[in-house]
Amino acid sequence: MKIRTAGPADADEIVHVKNASWRAAYSGLIDDNVLAGLSDEPSEAFVMNLSSPPPFWLTLVAERGPDVIGSVTVGRDTRESTKDETSPGSPGEVWMLYVHPDRWGKGVGRALMREAHKALNEFALSPIRVWVLDSNEVGLRFYEQYGFVRDGERSTHEMNGSDYPIVRLTLPKERVVDELA
Repeated sequence: MKIRTAGPADADEIVHVKNASWRAAYSGLIDDNVLAGLSDEPSEAFVMNLSSPPPFWLTLVAERGPDVIGSVTVGRDTRESTKDETSPGSPGEVWMLYVHPDRWGKGVGRALMREAHKALNEFALSPIRVWVLDSNEVGLRFYEQYGFVRDGERSTHEMNGSDYPIVRLTLPKERVVDELA
């Protein structure tokens, strides 16, 4: 497996992996119409950000042979600071981490998270946070095994007119990448 920085040519495969992951992880948790209606086309904004990433933004892909099997996008904590306010010392966030369901349990997500953790450290964004659907036991288990802890923050995420509860997890600042190998 190889992990590298994503570019615009990866956008279609990233969306394919995300959709497969959503359909597997969120079946029964999110309305079936939402899952059936996932767009197979990457947004123009996503492709542009892959082409010319804004400050404090990184998307990585995991490849096995010619295929993208996972991706992670990290950056500033969008609820804590704006693009213009972000600087070293601001909180970081895992915006999305998806692995194709055929590769779950094979270390792909952990390898991506480790590289994302390194990148956020290089950006000097801390603490590192992630928001997870409250009922997503697969996602919660993954992040907790990596070392994230629920910090008590809760919110909702709106999709197709329905609000879904989400919880925030934070990676303790004292946790370093080498401890989490």
